[in-house]
Amino acid sequence: MSIGFEKVHPAKGTAYLSNQVRDNMRKRILEGEWAVGAKVPGEFELARQYDVARVTVRTAMHSLETQGLIDIRHGSGAYVANFGTTVRAGLQELRSITQTIREMGHKPGMQHRTSEYRPATASEAEDLFLEEGTGVLYLERSITADGEVVAFSYDTVNIVGIPKAICNKIAKGSLFKGLDLVDRHPVRARTEIHAIKSSKIGWGPNKPKEGLYLMLRQVHYLRDGTPVATGDTYFVEGSFQFMIHRTR
Repeated sequence: MSIGFEKVHPAKGTAYLSNQVRDNMRKRILEGEWAVGAKVPGEFELARQYDVARVTVRTAMHSLETQGLIDIRHGSGAYVANFGTTVRAGLQELRSITQTIREMGHKPGMQHRTSEYRPATASEAEDLFLEEGTGVLYLERSITADGEVVAFSYDTVNIVGIPKAICNKIAKGSLFKGLDLVDRHPVRARTEIHAIKSSKIGWGPNKPKEGLYLMLRQVHYLRDGTPVATGDTYFVEGSFQFMIHRTR
């Protein structure tokens, strides 16, 4: 068996190829090619199937492990984890929520409640290294998986130097995809995690009556340390599982 891919552009290199292997393996796992608890083929066999180097397969498998899809047992191999139907995300990986939902086999959706240009508050200015009152883009969005609300997101974007046309795209679509258009995709985030109970969070008919959330407060940074966005995402209790991969 040999699984071919489109020709890899030289500029994309090994990282791009390992992501292709990861995405294809995720698809095979979610489609049930290997049952829960089953051992997946080893590095040698997968490298042969995908016609790539073993290190490419190894990188892909470590990514799948951080997402909670496989368990790597040293000296034994990799096994399909019992991940159920809940959306899972690795806290070690900075990914968009909609991308994570899609990759777990669910249909993502997003509804914009608020998109407005306004002056930065004192706390936003501090997070984004701006003067208080500098113009920012403020967003309120609900995120769904298969039509069910899984999170409410309140974000503030540093739009200094970003063309208005791109700001408008960010206001109506994906934050990360919009930042990609101006080469401002964040590579790390400072994150706080809090358990929240509040009737003031969320909106609409799908707002949970219990008001229970897991809040991720994040400031997103470029490689040079410039903050590009800050905000709070409130995950509806029980809608997401977050994986923490322990290292020795």
